[in-house]
Amino acid sequence: MGDVLVQGGTVVDGSGNEPYVADVRIRDGVIVEIGPDLDADADGETVIDARGALVTPGFIDSHTHYDLEMFWDPTFDPLPAYGVTTTIMGNCGFGIAPTRPDTKADVADLLCFVEELPVSLTTSIEWGWAKWSEYFQSAAQVPVTVTPFAFIAHNALRASVLGHDAWQRASTGDEIDAITALLDDALRAGALGLSSNWFDTDRNGALVPSRVSDDRELDALVAILARYPGAILQTIIRDTTQRLYVHRKATAAGVPVLSLGDGTGGGRDDGIAGVTHLGGGGEPSMPRLGFESNIGTAAVRTWHELINGPADRKLALLADAAWRERARHDWDNPLDEQNSFRAEQLHELILSDPDDGPGPKGISLAQLATANGQHPSDALADWVLANGVASRYTKLNAGRMSREDREDQDRRYFRRDDMIFGGTDAGAHLKMFCGAGSNLYLLTHWVREMHELTIEQAVHFLTKRSTDFFSIHDRGLLAVGRRGDVNVFALDEIELHDLERAFDLPEGDYRFTRPSAGFRATLVGGVPTVLSGTPTGARPTAMSAARTH
Repeated sequence: MGDVLVQGGTVVDGSGNEPYVADVRIRDGVIVEIGPDLDADADGETVIDARGALVTPGFIDSHTHYDLEMFWDPTFDPLPAYGVTTTIMGNCGFGIAPTRPDTKADVADLLCFVEELPVSLTTSIEWGWAKWSEYFQSAAQVPVTVTPFAFIAHNALRASVLGHDAWQRASTGDEIDAITALLDDALRAGALGLSSNWFDTDRNGALVPSRVSDDRELDALVAILARYPGAILQTIIRDTTQRLYVHRKATAAGVPVLSLGDGTGGGRDDGIAGVTHLGGGGEPSMPRLGFESNIGTAAVRTWHELINGPADRKLALLADAAWRERARHDWDNPLDEQNSFRAEQLHELILSDPDDGPGPKGISLAQLATANGQHPSDALADWVLANGVASRYTKLNAGRMSREDREDQDRRYFRRDDMIFGGTDAGAHLKMFCGAGSNLYLLTHWVREMHELTIEQAVHFLTKRSTDFFSIHDRGLLAVGRRGDVNVFALDEIELHDLERAFDLPEGDYRFTRPSAGFRATLVGGVPTVLSGTPTGARPTAMSAARTH
């Protein structure tokens, strides 16, 4: 661990209190002294000049999906370059442990489909753990740049006990006993809690396994969570009535809930004590959607068929008159409101990334359909045929709100105590966007540009607000005895950069990432992971167990 003296900076300690000028000394990875005019030791202590800069706790990314990806990319690129030192993964009911041989591929496909990860990630490493505790033991042996904590995923739990029946039916009494035993194993090993999903469908349009579970299973899972103070139920639930029902069951048992509301990332006000919401304050989302994606097509069944199979099959469907007729009907009669193809929003659907063809590029689907006198479904089909099935389009307003309405919503969220911030969805949807770094919008937009948050408020939202909720009490605050996870940056020097492509996935595929934000330093346990805006390559930490900090 590093011995470091951060000198001359303005300390924003994460508590929400006013900043003050002080030096911060870290020894053996722990903060040992904070005060003015500290002298450097003569024993080779590293000195970081923080004059003219802020010194804050390392940031917490409170919602990511690196469960499998961390074995492929232990640097968590580009999280460190955006000040993140701790991340929360295993969200939304999807994970890779526990598994069993006959459903391992199905669990991997479910994670890769819903979170839009290349399946090649699952074949590029050796994996397969019968218990979450075994997964944790393996993950904890991997040196990484950011400290991960994780939930155990409900879908993996059900599939590991019921096999393929997990997609078909409720659990028997004996199966519930087996499921709860596996949950207990995970919580004893250090899982943050259980993540579950009453929102998504799989590649074939079937409900994900957690949506097939019944009240008996939910009650049993909540009872196990209640045995571990601080263990959390993390949910993403489409239906308001169901969300209230699940949340009341959990909170009645004393289990805290972390809710993604209706799946838009916004916090619905359940009015239930004990429910915390994730969302608000981040960079407006403008995802690049394509024809391998469940998100853009899920509500239009015929277009959803297009996501499966090889390119030649997709091209054949797009050219088929019968498929086109069904596609027009389903386009006009979507399954639900979670639909990227709603008529009133086609002007926000930009044909942004033709893969290999003449375009057009940069116009909306509404403009193309009008210009060609076509139904929008036919216009999109012709555009894909002309430009290739790897083409992508950009949804300008993924949250279904105007920018003004979104910012008004964020202002309301900032006033609420039942909100946590800084969740970016990093590690998922790799060809749609790069979520990593979007939490910096709190600093660049709301503090620097709008002057509507103070720096101490924003830093609190990105640090101690999250560590308090997740009961990770050794970090999130600059104080003696706390872990030496520290950021040094000047507010006028950092930037939330635009996306760029990195062709470094297995098999040479691309993902979106971002250039470095420009932090002067980021320390994890006192070890610099970023210096002068450049990642150092250090991997000083490992996956950590919850409720031991």
